[in-house]
Order: sequence, then structure tokens, then C-alpha cells
Amino acid sequence: MNNIACGAVAQAGLVAATASLDGEAEWPLLQVAGWLTTATESMLEAGQVEVTLALI
Repeated sequence: MNNIACGAVAQAGLVAATASLDGEAEWPLLQVAGWLTTATESMLEAGQVEVTLALI
């Protein structure tokens, strides 16, 4: 899960850098938000899996 989250944050950084070069398009910023959401959800899911496994 951490690898997926790290990859999502890296992708968000790449898209953010590209978006900053293009001053007219809004959609790259939506991609940044999407990748950061993916990273957050991956880390939350990893935490839930960890807690579940601890209960077993």
C-alpha cells in the first residue's frame, strides 16, 4: 500500500509541475487532486488492513 501511495504522490508532483507550466488549463489541477486522493485512500486502507490483521 505504501508503494501505491508513494507512486500517487509522485504522479501528483509530476502533474503539478506540468500544470504550473500551463497557465490556461484547469484539468491538470484536477488530476493532482485525484492523485492525492488516491494516496490518502491507499494509506487509510493500509491502516484498516493493519488493524484488522491485529484483531485476528
